[in-house]
Amino acid sequence: MNIDKNKIKQFIYGSIPTKELKEISFERKKEIFNNIITFSPKVFIPLTTLCRDHCSYCTFVKSPSDGGLYLTESEVLSLARAGESKNCTEALFTLGDKPEIKWKEAENFLTLNGCVSTYEYLLNMMDSVASNTSLFPHANPGLMTEQEMKSYKEKSVSGGVMIETFSNRLMNKGMPHYKCTTKSPHLRIKTISAANDIKYPITTGLLVGIGQNEDEIVDDIFNLANLTRDYKCIQEVIIQNFVPKKNTIMANAPEPEFDLFTRIIAVSRIMLPNHVSLQAPPNLSKDIGMLLNAGINDLGGISPVTIDLVNPDRLWPELKNLSSVVETSGQVLTSRLPVYPNFINKEWMSPSMYEKSQNVIDEHGYTNFTTMESI
Repeated sequence: MNIDKNKIKQFIYGSIPTKELKEISFERKKEIFNNIITFSPKVFIPLTTLCRDHCSYCTFVKSPSDGGLYLTESEVLSLARAGESKNCTEALFTLGDKPEIKWKEAENFLTLNGCVSTYEYLLNMMDSVASNTSLFPHANPGLMTEQEMKSYKEKSVSGGVMIETFSNRLMNKGMPHYKCTTKSPHLRIKTISAANDIKYPITTGLLVGIGQNEDEIVDDIFNLANLTRDYKCIQEVIIQNFVPKKNTIMANAPEPEFDLFTRIIAVSRIMLPNHVSLQAPPNLSKDIGMLLNAGINDLGGISPVTIDLVNPDRLWPELKNLSSVVETSGQVLTSRLPVYPNFINKEWMSPSMYEKSQNVIDEHGYTNFTTMESI
């Protein structure tokens, strides 16, 4: 499908009823993914809550005086083994972007652990988890160079770097990304371009409602659709709704209207190419049932062990109930690795990660998660 910015605007803000728009996107979803809705059973590993930036809506990042720290290797393995005991397959490493550039405390910790950078420490921790457990690492370390990702690819199956928005205006004074240089759309696209060169599967996406105006939302969908066509490494797009958090600058900012958010998801599926999966986080939505027929084919990582440390007030859905809601929508909830089936091959995975994956996937590239107890 040709990408027409005017058509995107008409779809999102025009007169077509939401029900009709969802029917179009859901038919497209079924053509590509049939009746499958996937999720990744994961354990959250917050490797460090230190960061060189601090966005206006973030509660994950902390300064050293507020308790910002790194996890030790024993703590990392303890979390990973807890996830392994619950049949998880993903070790989600979440961390701040190169905090040693800003914080002496970060530099000191790394030196004590024989590392010169957070990149090196993350690589060591992913290696430890991959070597000592059955989990598959996925990392969100912020901006990444090609050389860093070459190393990450050896120890993980995928990485993530959210675009959030293509609007540079949101980096101006008084806006959510002010003085957050790592949130530059240009620099994030540069990371994705490097991942494409070395064939490293990447997750990216948008954060809807952090201050974009109507034209910027249209631009975000337009640019995202083009990005996924230019860079085949993008395995997954997350359309995430902004959720205000206490004790942040944006604590009183409104969430995006649910109908608008649903329309954005539907238009995203219509515009995205077939190789890209579309995710909406289930714990951030007031009615996940309404999103299941809007074009998504994935619900992201869900953990039976750890809370969502980026959105700590939003609990994961209970999997039995979620499975029932998915079934009511005429679809089937299926577990997956943090790399999608169409990327599970020797072109997109390191030899060790590919070999490891063959022990846990079925003939369709999915896994068999059996722990459906309450979270």
